Amino acid sequence: MRAVALVLLCGLADGAGAQTIEGYWQDTERRILFSTEAPAGYVYGRWTALDQQQTYPSAKQIRRSAGGFELIDLLYDDEETVKVVGASDERIDFVRTNKLSRCSAYHACRLEGRDQLFCALETRCPEAGAEQLVWRGEEHYARRASCERDGKRQAQGIPHRCR
Repeated sequence: MRAVALVLLCGLADGAGAQTIEGYWQDTERRILFSTEAPAGYVYGRWTALDQQQTYPSAKQIRRSAGGFELIDLLYDDEETVKVVGASDERIDFVRTNKLSRCSAYHACRLEGRDQLFCALETRCPEAGAEQLVWRGEEHYARRASCERDGKRQAQGIPHRCR
């Protein structure tokens, strides 16, 4: 009986320790570290909690694919391209580029525990033949059971809901 309990306990411990970036993620808070458009007197570095019932959350789906991992940004459609540049079970680095402006957001994300994803971001835009840094910040994401698009493209992106 003790052997069976030990085997069950070890199995639960292995499952509890398994961490992966796969799943649905919704941003919960962010902070700006640099912005070319910040108003005078803006306090950089302050975390701002985001309303989890918002219509336009920044939500992502990360899933394993034949080549490693792929990321779908649910807020955007074909006006944005996403390229995963590196990934493992515990981290993902990707670039999201706007086709019209050619601005690119570089994301370096890592798993924190089982249900938190931390991302450092930099947005760069082409200017005078070179890429110029226009925004730098950080975001926290929480794991969600599911996220789905819930409407058509609007000015703010594609509305969706996460549970």
